[in-house]
Amino acid sequence: MEKLVLSGCVIIKNNSILLLHRIKRNWYELPGGKIMPKELPEEAAVRELKEELRCDVKIVKKIGQKDFEENGFLMTYHWFLAKIINGTPQVGEPHTFDGLDYIPLNRLEDYALSPNMQNLAIAIKKGLNIQ
Repeated sequence: MEKLVLSGCVIIKNNSILLLHRIKRNWYELPGGKIMPKELPEEAAVRELKEELRCDVKIVKKIGQKDFEENGFLMTYHWFLAKIINGTPQVGEPHTFDGLDYIPLNRLEDYALSPNMQNLAIAIKKGLNIQ
């Protein structure tokens, strides 16, 4: 089974998390993506946010990671708490995403979420510190 290593950013505002809506999967997911060779997980997270949300972020801290299987791949996903330091989030890859929303943390279970986002939602519910 092929292994993919990814990272993404958790951006919190007013007790809500910023998520992208993926067109083909009809689910919400954390902004982020694959870590390139010789790239650190936090570097990948910052780069992916620039590509997907057209804004600059600063990593505050690593808040966790999770290994899981999805569609025949072994995934390791690194989660970073980040703050927007420049720009306003907007969809930077309109062929992949058709919107972005701040979803209230206490309503995540009401939305279709990617497997990674489901893992993060469970971790948050169990007390993962995302502040």
